[in-house]
Amino acid sequence: MSDIQVRPEEIANLPFEQKATSVVEKKVDSAPVGIVSNRIPFSDWLKVELRVGLIELVEDIAGKDKLYKLSVDFGTEKRTIVAGLKPYFAKEEMQGKKAPFVYNLAPAKLAGIESNGMILAARNNDNKYKVFFCDESIPQGTRLE
Repeated sequence: MSDIQVRPEEIANLPFEQKATSVVEKKVDSAPVGIVSNRIPFSDWLKVELRVGLIELVEDIAGKDKLYKLSVDFGTEKRTIVAGLKPYFAKEEMQGKKAPFVYNLAPAKLAGIESNGMILAARNNDNKYKVFFCDESIPQGTRLE
């Protein structure tokens, strides 16, 4: 990929934030077809810690029609994780199953509950989420590689 040149007169009168955004947008817009512009280096990928967790309990959250409160056992500790999977799964379909989670995600407050991780899921062609459940041979707490 060739270097993209931005002429000074194109951005001279813009505030700093817009100058930086303009340069990035121009590079992305002019990237050849097939080139992925949001790639991360392998060193960043190594920062993501994926672990298998056992979903011990799935609870409704009062007043929330999309969110579940999950109690997840990672072998050495239990965590609360809020997941927007209520429209796609009955509680019984998730409870007692193992799934991969982003384990080292910074905590976030969702519906007033501190969520300490994120379950991995994919949206299918019907626009519904599916979870990657693990079989019983993989102990909770196992790190995905």
